[in-house]
Amino acid sequence: MKLPAGVLGRDYLKFLQLSVDDELASKGLFADAALQDAMADVRRGLMRGAQPAMKVFFDGCQFWLASHFHRYEAARRLGARHQEFWCEIQPGPKDHAVRYASGTPDVMRFHSERSTTGG
Repeated sequence: MKLPAGVLGRDYLKFLQLSVDDELASKGLFADAALQDAMADVRRGLMRGAQPAMKVFFDGCQFWLASHFHRYEAARRLGARHQEFWCEIQPGPKDHAVRYASGTPDVMRFHSERSTTGG
């Protein structure tokens, strides 16, 4: 599967262009410290240059976020609806984003932290 013409493999996407699976959004797949750092970056105007790129899957209609949820959540909480993020875009449906998110080291660390803290 290839990306359609006009959709680059790496590009800036705005907050409003990104979709997040409801189940992933409700899990809080990030540490509070990462969220606070991301909020500070949004306030200082540094989020556009944040690295590494956020992983996104494009299904032909929607861009599904698969990593770095703390950046998205920081923009949401601050009402920064026009915030841009550097993204690595791959073709694929929402299911690919969910599977990718479920296997990322950040997610696995989150689950480990919760199980050791009783959360």
